[in-house]
Amino acid sequence: MIPLTILLVEDDYIDAMEFRRVIKKSLVEIEDIRICKYAEDALIALETWTPSCIFLDYQLPKTNGLELLKRIKRISPNIPVIVLTAQGDERIAVEMMKAGAMDYFPKSEINTEKLTKTFHTMSQMLQAEKGREEARRELAEKEEFINKIALLSPNIIYVIDIEKWTNIFHNKQIWKILGYSEDDLIVDGNNSFSKIINDQDKLTFRKHYHYMRHMVRGAEVVEKEFRLKHKNGSEVWIITREVPFKRDKEGMVMEVLGTAIDITSRKLAEKELIKAKKDAEEATRIKSDFLSTMSHEIRTPMNAIIGFTDLLLSSDFSGRDLEYLNTIKYSADNLMVILNDILDFSKIEAGKFELENFEFDLREKLGYLLKTFEVTARDKSIELIFQFDRNVPQILMGDAYRLNQILINLIGNALKFTDRGFIKLSVSLHEEYYDSIDLKIEVSDSGIGISEDKLSIIFDSFSQAHKNNATRYFGGTGLGLTITRKITELMKGSITAESRLGVGTTFTVILNFRKGDTSYKEEKNDKMQTISLKGYRILAAEDILANQVLLKHLLNKWEADFVICSNGKEVLLSLEKGDFDLILMDIQMPVMDGITATKKIRSSFPRHAHIPVIAFTADTFAEKTPEIMECGFSGFVTKPFKAEELMNVISLHLPVTN
Repeated sequence: MIPLTILLVEDDYIDAMEFRRVIKKSLVEIEDIRICKYAEDALIALETWTPSCIFLDYQLPKTNGLELLKRIKRISPNIPVIVLTAQGDERIAVEMMKAGAMDYFPKSEINTEKLTKTFHTMSQMLQAEKGREEARRELAEKEEFINKIALLSPNIIYVIDIEKWTNIFHNKQIWKILGYSEDDLIVDGNNSFSKIINDQDKLTFRKHYHYMRHMVRGAEVVEKEFRLKHKNGSEVWIITREVPFKRDKEGMVMEVLGTAIDITSRKLAEKELIKAKKDAEEATRIKSDFLSTMSHEIRTPMNAIIGFTDLLLSSDFSGRDLEYLNTIKYSADNLMVILNDILDFSKIEAGKFELENFEFDLREKLGYLLKTFEVTARDKSIELIFQFDRNVPQILMGDAYRLNQILINLIGNALKFTDRGFIKLSVSLHEEYYDSIDLKIEVSDSGIGISEDKLSIIFDSFSQAHKNNATRYFGGTGLGLTITRKITELMKGSITAESRLGVGTTFTVILNFRKGDTSYKEEKNDKMQTISLKGYRILAAEDILANQVLLKHLLNKWEADFVICSNGKEVLLSLEKGDFDLILMDIQMPVMDGITATKKIRSSFPRHAHIPVIAFTADTFAEKTPEIMECGFSGFVTKPFKAEELMNVISLHLPVTN
């Protein structure tokens, strides 16, 4: 293993000493280790010294690890950089890896075994880089040599008799490429082909020259790639360009004139590119699987929470009980908005994020919003102030969920960085038009504030305004403000921030909403109370008990005849026993999943082949996956679902009565 030189950028003396202690215990030869406390010291050191690798603390004074990493990569792009964090954070990891980091470790996970493995991998990388550099140098020398003798014989030149399979002429370049010296060239011409053609390409070789002998017309140039055998047994790829050189009386080709070049390096590069492509595809698949699993595991229990809350709201609760239920429903809805925003962050980046447009009571929505923060504010003895200008229309039309998301992030941030004083939500009329208004929303606090030089970066992904012990105390990554800015821009609005250290911060959001109908009153789903599925037989597959109970309540309420199954195998058994008008199929189930069950229904149950099958899924990405698209689902309902959403999809396939 190559002796390593290490640069550690770490402002914490104790962490630096602990890192040095662990390195000494690792079974790795360390030639030199230098520690820099500040980013600028590290950059100065790199002007005159190139270490084998750099360990970089993500949280540094005056700057952040991401910015320092970018500057290091501009100076020395090939130095491996490992990022150290106070705690594991996948979002930090993704951003750092994008910027060129080799890996990242939470400091709590650094141990002798992990560092030894890392150094071993790093040594292999350095050795490989050394080999690549040597290969590049060797290639450059070959190119210089070829350029010098270009007028003589830059490529392999040969004439072969394809009737007798003998060598007539070659300029010896091929033997050099294949590793033979002048002393090795006492070769029987009749056996030369068998000596140099790769065994795997012998059939290709004969087919090619059969084509050359019988099919080539005139002076047609034919290109072909072959593998040859190097003297040491390795593969050497060449590409040939050949033309007929001599024909017999019948016009068949007897001899071929050809030139060839060595393309082994290109082939190796192609292999590396293919591997890199596969690695990138695998990374994308892993990310997709993670988001899919995260979506499923969180959204599945949320389905029961939201579903049963809706059922309770349809009962005869009143007064404070009704207020509590509405607050639970509001909080659950907002939690789903937050989850969806995180899961759909890539869609936001790609410009595929969709906005809703519906009427809502602005004062009521904001009232529910503030109730969700009352307990936290009370526990911190912070005054929560709500100021609503009387000139602002109460009924507006637009995306209330996205407005809530913006305010959740801003008020949540204010609570995080405020220990005393107040947090104030002010809503006023910024500009009024014929059928719309510009709404001005201000979230002010008396918290720790933000320095002026950090105000310009607080909306960037993974940025933080406070890079000191305060950051560790308060936590957070800054992603919330990034999402807030992006949503605001998607709503064609603007967001700005003003702040003074130790005094507080004010975020100002300007959004345009259409004016709503002043006679608007939020629907209480009276229509849903009277909808009936009486006379229809429904087969429902769901493995989560709470969701089974919810489905039973809804199907009983809608007067349907139904059977509940826990997996796809039970679905198939039920179909063997009777007929159904519609199937509700959960995608992820034990024993047999919904995809497999649906495929079997479509292929092995002719009587039920055209029955509508509506997919239940907690995975927001499931509908677009090729495997699911091929199943032939009649519709999709994403968990958590509302009763009216489920009924709307069912009513597309079964005529319902009111």
